[in-house]
Amino acid sequence: MRGHILQLCVIQAVASFIHLEPKNVTVLRGSEVHFNCSTNESWDVMTWLLGGRTVLTISVEHGPLGGDEHVSTVNHSISSLSMWELVLMNVSFRPIVQEVICELLPTRLDRSSSALFVQEKGNVRILESDLSVQEGMLVTFHCQASGWYPDPSVSWVVNGTTVDRDDYNTSSLQDPNGLFNSTSVLQIKAETSSTVECWASVSAAVAHQNSSVKLTVAAPKAPQDYTVVIAVIVSVCTIILLAVLILILFYRKKLTKSSSENKVSSSSWTVILSSRRKSVADETRGKVNPGYHAEDITSSGHHDLRNRADSTINIISPPRVPDIVIFSTQNQKEEDFSNLYSKAAKTIRRVTTV
Repeated sequence: MRGHILQLCVIQAVASFIHLEPKNVTVLRGSEVHFNCSTNESWDVMTWLLGGRTVLTISVEHGPLGGDEHVSTVNHSISSLSMWELVLMNVSFRPIVQEVICELLPTRLDRSSSALFVQEKGNVRILESDLSVQEGMLVTFHCQASGWYPDPSVSWVVNGTTVDRDDYNTSSLQDPNGLFNSTSVLQIKAETSSTVECWASVSAAVAHQNSSVKLTVAAPKAPQDYTVVIAVIVSVCTIILLAVLILILFYRKKLTKSSSENKVSSSSWTVILSSRRKSVADETRGKVNPGYHAEDITSSGHHDLRNRADSTINIISPPRVPDIVIFSTQNQKEEDFSNLYSKAAKTIRRVTTV
């Protein structure tokens, strides 16, 4: 490799007297860079400049004369060609293209220059964390790439497949230090569980920076089935209704039974009362009536007795019948009254009942 470069430099040096290779270099900050300056002319001092600042001086007699601690040199000269290699270690970032110059003194045969472009690799992250969504939902992801130079290339990868650039939007801003901060927005429809990645890179980077999240897609919830709930409610209502109907029927039956018992009791009492009346009539047959006095039938005393008997009949309520009927007459003696009471108290009750 070096023999090939040396041969190339010899051919170009013959034509242009001085030559610097490579002409354009793009590296990341902190990288190591190599430049080769060759000439077929004689010189006393070779000077290397980076961004207008001298970083290395080489004397033909004494070799390298000091320089930056991050700079070193290697002599590749042969008898017919003078060639020195400049090694820049741990190059620093500047948001501009830096010019590398090789010149010869004391006689300036020529000066040759190359362009050094130092890039900055920042970081990248997806702002959302792992997500779990329902199938069919639209999901939005935001990717932030910060601290890059130049403006990074941002892309999205879903399950290993690169997303078309038309499916996401990316915008960038440059801060006062010359670094770029980019934001990219991706919106996808949740169909299957996926790994979503955001990639960011610059041309000098061998590998991209990436950030990833997990998207878990759940099947849509089935509409809630209220059939079981409705069936349970209908069953409960039916049971309650049947219970109410049974209670109503039982209550009505009880009322009917009570009413029937009352009617039966009343009928029984009527039959008993009628039988008693009939038995009294049968027993007396209109013959036995010791309390009857023909001579007093029109007297006021008898009339008063009859009225009192009638009133006594009206207030009699079965089954209690008064055993004693008290009455008085003006024309009858106290003895007669006592005799009448003692002999016919029971008969008088039967008579008044009839």
